[in-house]
Amino acid sequence: MEKILRKELRRQKKFTEDILAGMIDLVRVIDKDGRVIFINEPMKEFLDDITGTVCFHALGKNKKCKICISNKTINEGVVSYKEEVVGDKVFSVVSSPIRDENGKIYCAVEVFRDITEKKKLEKTILDQNYRMRKDIDFAKYIQHSILPKDGIYKDMVKIYSKYIPSEMLGGDVFDIVEIDDENIGIYIADVSGHGITASMMTMFIKQTLKNLGKKASDPVYTLNYLNSRYHELQLDDFYYITIFYGVYNKKSRKITMSNGGHNCMPIIFKKDGVEEIFLPGLPVCSLYLKAKYEYYTLKLEKGDKLLFYTDGVTEARGKDRAVYGNKIMQVAVRNKNCQSDEIIENILKDVMKFCDKDVNDDIAIMMIEVL
Repeated sequence: MEKILRKELRRQKKFTEDILAGMIDLVRVIDKDGRVIFINEPMKEFLDDITGTVCFHALGKNKKCKICISNKTINEGVVSYKEEVVGDKVFSVVSSPIRDENGKIYCAVEVFRDITEKKKLEKTILDQNYRMRKDIDFAKYIQHSILPKDGIYKDMVKIYSKYIPSEMLGGDVFDIVEIDDENIGIYIADVSGHGITASMMTMFIKQTLKNLGKKASDPVYTLNYLNSRYHELQLDDFYYITIFYGVYNKKSRKITMSNGGHNCMPIIFKKDGVEEIFLPGLPVCSLYLKAKYEYYTLKLEKGDKLLFYTDGVTEARGKDRAVYGNKIMQVAVRNKNCQSDEIIENILKDVMKFCDKDVNDDIAIMMIEVL
């Protein structure tokens, strides 16, 4: 009977050792004195036979680890984790308690899983993200640099503006187009989406309108030209541009405007009141090869102001998911006697209060004041 039991025990031991030898992970057992009392074949192939050596010596170290997970496992009875560098390899190490028949912990088993390639991949991704972040920062700088600076243009109008992107790169853009000595172009545009794609489209808008020269004095022609150039890009239906473009003539003090699907109508501040200018229009997109744009001419006086903005203002949402909408007109009326920069700041303060500073879309706002 004893021989049978011994044979069965040897068989069970061999079976266990075969299982451990068949693992791709390295396995070792550490006793309470910190010595290695067992290793599987993969660990023996990697480190030679380290049985009987102190655990940290077995890993090629001269002193104890700062974080000894086997000691923590034996003393506290918890499963512990850490990463360990051995030679040119990086391992994820899990230490688990081993208990005797009475439930007392007498050693710890450590399983080493090779994560070297995973760590290399993580480093590659981090390096790529760092380079991408630098590229995005540069693109952000370029995008902000193309926006017009506040100030006087051609002794015709004075500009005040504010731009708040919801992401690092946005799809809103506004600009001043210096056409000739008598005419100046003014536009605000919104590109669908956010991020790099949208920011590239804002550059496309700016460059396209810049290349028009004196032809930019005709708002209808300008929007048709932008639409035709857009179709040359052969983009998906997902992308589109909304734009409100106007030309102010210094001599007549008239501004002629056309709307390319921009759903935020300009607000005019005159001595006798504040009102919204309604002008319909189709967006610049792949659906309309030839869109019919209308124009509207408005006589301005010295001191009159025109406010342009994007739907980041009107579509800002409050905690109850309600949209800001036409509240901009209420703020405009309340601040009709304020300076241009104060009007913009008060509108933005009201929007931020409404949405609790949770901006979900780019916000662009620009005001021109007739000199």
